[in-house]
Formats: sequence, C-alpha cells, structure tokens
Amino acid sequence: MRCMFCNKTVFGESGMTIQNQGVAHQHCFQAHEALRRTFQSLDVSALSNDELTQLKDIVLAEENAHQREHIDDGDIELF
Repeated sequence: MRCMFCNKTVFGESGMTIQNQGVAHQHCFQAHEALRRTFQSLDVSALSNDELTQLKDIVLAEENAHQREHIDDGDIELF
C-alpha cells in the first residue's frame, strides 16, 4: 500500500490507517495536519473572501464582548 500524501510504500510501525481515507506514514499525516488550516470542523481554507471577512467580523465582535465582560467584573486594566 502507498501513503496517500507522499505516494511511497507504507510498511511497519511508521504506517497508520486514516479512517475512510486510506493509509499514510505517521510523519506525513502529522505534517498534513499541521499545515491544514482548520479550526475544530471548520475548513478555513475552503471559505470565500466574503465568508472569511464575515468570520473575521464575528470573531472580533466576540473578542470585544469577552473583553467587556472582563472589565465589568470590577477588574482594573493597567496600561
């Protein structure tokens, strides 16, 4: 069997089975996962420019809401 990422033969302990996809070397799979731009189940690289902009706005609004909650707790921010 061949690695689905590098197309070289997979054998021994360096190989692994990826459910519903095929076999791969462990180091090839780890490199693929590190380079893949996903967050939880959201594939960020599949978003269009408009969708990416909307997601960015949502994330910024949520960050601002979290910061306001932190300030409302009576904590004083020192700059």
